[in-house]
Amino acid sequence: MSKANGDITLLRWETLTKRRFDELDRARCVVLVTCSPIEVHGPHLPLGADALEGEGLAERMLPMLPQRHRERTFLKLPFIYTATDVVPHPGSLFFRPSTTIAVLEDLGRSLAAQGFRDVLVSNFHGSPRHFLAIETACERVSRERGIRMVSVFSVMLSRLTGGGSELDDVLGGLPGVNRDDLVGDTHAGLVETAQLLALHPEWVERDYARLPQQTVKSWLAARGDQLPGMGRGDSPGILGMIKAIRGDLRFFRAETYSGAPGAASPELGDRILDTLASHAATAVTEILDGTLPPTQWHSPLWPHRFLFVHPWMVRFINRLLGVPGAIG
Repeated sequence: MSKANGDITLLRWETLTKRRFDELDRARCVVLVTCSPIEVHGPHLPLGADALEGEGLAERMLPMLPQRHRERTFLKLPFIYTATDVVPHPGSLFFRPSTTIAVLEDLGRSLAAQGFRDVLVSNFHGSPRHFLAIETACERVSRERGIRMVSVFSVMLSRLTGGGSELDDVLGGLPGVNRDDLVGDTHAGLVETAQLLALHPEWVERDYARLPQQTVKSWLAARGDQLPGMGRGDSPGILGMIKAIRGDLRFFRAETYSGAPGAASPELGDRILDTLASHAATAVTEILDGTLPPTQWHSPLWPHRFLFVHPWMVRFINRLLGVPGAIG
């Protein structure tokens, strides 16, 4: 076994021998798996940015857990990159929500059959169809097999942003952050660039600091269009949501990032990771303690999941919007 993050036992699943694996007390283990896409993240970040951030955030969280949970063994699976609604540029890999659901369901059932009771799924991809697919798989496995399989990202969305993808309320007060730089920061902007500079600086293009701030909203406004206005946590309704998705698609067909990557720094990345990891540790502690009921393991969009992950609706919306790379 190997030690990481102080007194935390963190093992990479694929490195274990059968002898080592058989020694594990599976009921006391926590399985970690990240499900995030391979997709273009601006001209400057690695294609696996979301997966690297999901893994980095999960590992950053572990030392923040209370001692009773730090004493558990954490098993880290290789990341899964089945994800939908990726930026439509060469290098991005597109999958149907049904594929994500099937992969995670099979994984969860296999883990449950082997005696594992706790599975935490990380993610850093804000597409509703993606995180609702994760939630759907986790909910089915948890209900059918009597284990705790949870989308930590979805719990965080519910607690921190009310379902939105921007983190200005959570991160705007951090030292070194100009709140204006977080406006429209939804993909490969300040937040993601800073995190990658802290986690894997060797994979970030050095000219990131010269990239200007740009957002979906400002780009559309310059072309005489606008996104539906709404307050934090408000729903734009189905028609408004379709218009917002259309706007996002127009933007990301032409551009590859939204935000202000030039304002990022490794130091800021560490502060962001620590802040998000602290919130994640609080939620995970409640999950492992059994004090957070399954009804609260979901994002605010969970009641509307049919519109996002049912195969008929996925095909209908893809054709309605002309989603590039879509299957079926």
